[in-house]
Amino acid sequence: MVASLAAMAAPVTQLGFALDGSGSVSTSDYNLLRGGLTAALAGLPTDGSVEISVVAYGSGTTLVVAPTVLTAASLPTIQAAITASAKANGSTNTSGAITALSNAMTGSANFADPGTRSIINLATDGFPDSQSAAVAAAVAANAAGIDGLSIEAIGSGVSSPSALNNLAAIAFPGPATILALNSTTIPNPLGGSGSWVVPVSDFTALAPVLLAKVQAAITPVPEPASLALFTVALAGLAAARRRA
Repeated sequence: MVASLAAMAAPVTQLGFALDGSGSVSTSDYNLLRGGLTAALAGLPTDGSVEISVVAYGSGTTLVVAPTVLTAASLPTIQAAITASAKANGSTNTSGAITALSNAMTGSANFADPGTRSIINLATDGFPDSQSAAVAAAVAANAAGIDGLSIEAIGSGVSSPSALNNLAAIAFPGPATILALNSTTIPNPLGGSGSWVVPVSDFTALAPVLLAKVQAAITPVPEPASLALFTVALAGLAAARRRA
């Protein structure tokens, strides 16, 4: 019976977070970024259905939280690691951050479950060191089995249409939508409508956006077969009502 229940357990949702600690991010803003993420994680279920990975990046990358299943016991440890993470400084190695998260998440034992969903979230206030390298890293992550990558574009440095479009070229699956400023109406990037980039006015406005993002990421996405059955059921109900 125990084995049967384990086999029926819901697949884990992998959430990976890339925290921009490059030189253009002040220490106070990096504190807001870390605080916003730790608060958002507190809003996730601690029933073992979510796995967290975190990378901090600047010129280089640091694995802050190796893939860890979120439970009541592990949440404080994950939050403490994020709070203690050092600001990386230097340039904006977006491609390295994506690659580091992809490697960590695909290396997790949970990744082998065919039902696992894997989503990277990138928070940044600047242009990648190399746009082409960032796009290539995103393509490679997707090819490795990462299902989605969504982005918060924070501050005036990435608020222009060209900057947002460049970030949208990194996000997947396509098409990537640019959401409204500071939007907390966040779709699941795997819900069938594509990924997104949300412009955020500054780091003080980030926390509610991050909370909305993590809540959206764990929203169940109907499987195609289930969705088809649901549609048929609705059509049957409508027909029954017309005949009544």
